[in-house]
Amino acid sequence: MNRWFWGVLVFCFLIVNETTVDWILAITIGGYDFKASIEHIFRYSSPLGYFESTPFRLIPYLLLASLAAFLGAHYTIHEKIAFWGALIAIALFHCWGYWGLNSPSYTGERLSSTAGLALIFIPLHAIWVGLLAGIATGLLSLFSASIFKKVRGV
Repeated sequence: MNRWFWGVLVFCFLIVNETTVDWILAITIGGYDFKASIEHIFRYSSPLGYFESTPFRLIPYLLLASLAAFLGAHYTIHEKIAFWGALIAIALFHCWGYWGLNSPSYTGERLSSTAGLALIFIPLHAIWVGLLAGIATGLLSLFSASIFKKVRGV
């Protein structure tokens, strides 16, 4: 894979997390301004807390990176599209999961007593979501290329 893929993969791993999504929620739903949202989000946070959930978030990205590295340096366009589809699906699933985890804090809903378990299960479910999205985007790319060839008469 090219450097863009590896850069975006590392960026998604570092940036797409429960703290970032909570910060976005504080601004969009909570009505906090920039400075107040930073103070609100990091009031009870610590670097140790960030690194407690990091190993679980690492699992789907590490599996995707391992698969990409295992397959070698030369990929067809369909394989590249499949890897990008899997990466985007993993990042979006993390955003969706952490949004659902943190949104009751800003909407006045009651937060579940087991909500902390989502920090473990969101990344674990992101594995199969990324796998299915990668397969789907790769197959869609392959089928669209074959249809395009038939239409062009090549």
